[in-house]
Amino acid sequence: MTEQYKTAAREVANEFDASIFLYSGSIDDNGFAQLLTFMQPSFSNPLRANSILILTTHGGDPNAAYKIARLLQKTSQDFIVCVPAICKSAGTLIALGATELWMQGIAEIGPLDVQLIQRDEIGQRRSGLVGRAAFDGLSDEAFHTFEKIMLAIKAKSFGTISFETASRIAANITSAVMAPIYAQISPDSLGNDLRDLNIAKAYGDRLAGLGGNTVPDCVLRLVSSYPSHDFIIDREEAESLFIRVREPPDSVAALVRLLRRAVYVEQEPAIITRLDQEGEHDSEDSEEHDGTEGAQLVAGCEGPG
Repeated sequence: MTEQYKTAAREVANEFDASIFLYSGSIDDNGFAQLLTFMQPSFSNPLRANSILILTTHGGDPNAAYKIARLLQKTSQDFIVCVPAICKSAGTLIALGATELWMQGIAEIGPLDVQLIQRDEIGQRRSGLVGRAAFDGLSDEAFHTFEKIMLAIKAKSFGTISFETASRIAANITSAVMAPIYAQISPDSLGNDLRDLNIAKAYGDRLAGLGGNTVPDCVLRLVSSYPSHDFIIDREEAESLFIRVREPPDSVAALVRLLRRAVYVEQEPAIITRLDQEGEHDSEDSEEHDGTEGAQLVAGCEGPG
């Protein structure tokens, strides 16, 4: 299996004059550092003119995502993101920087959400959309409560109570009912969520501007038009957000099939490697990586597809 996917990767590399990278796992600084080591050209493995990133992730750190996308933009004429299955949140941020997006039939990207570290929960993250969704939901509920009470007062008084009085009574009742609920929302937490979403949007605007593959309102829609982190944006909907979206070419699809679990399921620990490299790493790189990525990749390919 190892020789099969290496041969397939080299064929893709020659066809598109592209270095082929695989990133399957959470987006973080460790992943960026691992990818950076594979971006160091050597005599036997020079970087090619273009880059293809096969990306499988549920998201992660937007700062690391921005660095990954900028690295590939700076080192490539064309930077292509290939999504076999899942590319969410920070993964979508990386895709915004690509010059082209390839999505298989089952592939999905997600809203431009951020996964924030959850307080007092080691290694747990929460969606930055949760706080805003809660606040928006409470605002809608408060208005509906006020409207219902005010109209009921007017109707049952047969017009003897003025609109001003009915509104004041409804406002007092709504305030008494909703105040304890609003008190559960931390202004600091809500502000932090908004700040982090704004950071994601700012990164997205910058990457999209350089990638040149998005419609004018793409980033704003990805930040504000979807209700949850898990919302599915399939290829058909992605075509309304990105300019160049298509099925992976046959040679790339064949490579993806050989990689199997490694690209259809986010890996833990992450698998980050260059697929088209010839032979082994230089001695310095070999000491650092110790073949771990290769061993994980083979295990992932040999698992159930």
